[in-house]
Amino acid sequence: MNKSALEYIANHAFFPPKLPQEDDYQICHEGALCSSVVNSALAYREHIPADDRERWDNITKMLQHLQATQEFESLYKESLRESIAGMQTGDIRALYIRAQNAGLVIRKLHDETVFETFEVSLPNATVMAAEGKILRSFPGPVIAVPHITANNPLFIEELSTFLVQMHVDVIEPPTTRKAGSEVDEIRDTTAPYYITQLLTGILRGMGKPVEVKRIQKRIAEDVLWRDALAPWRRSPIWLVIRVALQTSLAKEEYKVFMVFSLARMLHDALAADFPSDVIFCMRSKMC
Repeated sequence: MNKSALEYIANHAFFPPKLPQEDDYQICHEGALCSSVVNSALAYREHIPADDRERWDNITKMLQHLQATQEFESLYKESLRESIAGMQTGDIRALYIRAQNAGLVIRKLHDETVFETFEVSLPNATVMAAEGKILRSFPGPVIAVPHITANNPLFIEELSTFLVQMHVDVIEPPTTRKAGSEVDEIRDTTAPYYITQLLTGILRGMGKPVEVKRIQKRIAEDVLWRDALAPWRRSPIWLVIRVALQTSLAKEEYKVFMVFSLARMLHDALAADFPSDVIFCMRSKMC
C-alpha cells in the first residue's frame, strides 16, 4: 500500500489533531481503507476459536463485498445483483449509496431479509454547531421482507437497478442562496431520503417495519477547509464499515476487533516511517 493511502487511513480512521484543509476523497483510498479492514478480518480469524470461524466468515464476506464496491466510482449492476442473489442464511451485505449519502445493510435471516438504512455524513451545519463528539443512533428505518419476495429474481433485479441508479444520481442536491438566487451547494452533504424514505417505503409495501439491534456511537467529525473548493470530511466508508460491524457483532467482540484492526494500521504506519507526532496520535487512539 502506498504512503498516500496510508496517510488517508491515518487521517480518517485515527482522526489526529492535524488534518487536511480540503477534500481528499479518492475512490482508490476508500478502497485501500476497506482492504486494510478486510486483511485485518482475515488475520483476526486465525486467532479465534474454531467454533466461531464460520460465523466470522460471514463478517469477512460482508467486508469483501463492500471492498468490491469501492474499486470504481459506479456500482456494476450485474455484480450487485449476483452479490444479493447469492446471499445465504446468515449472510450480510453492506453498501454505501454515495450520491444519496446513505448506508444500507442487508441481512439474510431464516425466513426473511432485513434491510437497514441510515444517513452517513451529517450536514455541515450540524457538524460545525456540535461541541465535541456527536451522539448518533444506528440504523435508521428497517424493513423486513419475506423470502418469497426477497428471493424472487425479479425483485433482486429491480432492487439492483434502483441502487445502481441511486449511487450516481444526485436527484435533490443541497442548495444555498447566492446573489438572490438558489444554487447547488457542492460543499454540503445530500439528504438520504431516497434510501431512508423512498426505498423503505417501497419495501414496506412488500414487508413490514421491524425492531433490530440498535447502537449509539459518539462520532468525531469535522468540516475543514482553507482556500479550497470543498471541505475535508471524514470518510463515509469508514462509518459504514463501523456501523455494519457493530450491528453485527457482540459489543466486546466489536471492540476487540477494532483494536486489532487499528493496531495493524499503526504497524503499517510505523513501517512507512510516519512522523513521530502522527505515530503518537495513532497510538493514543488505541489506549
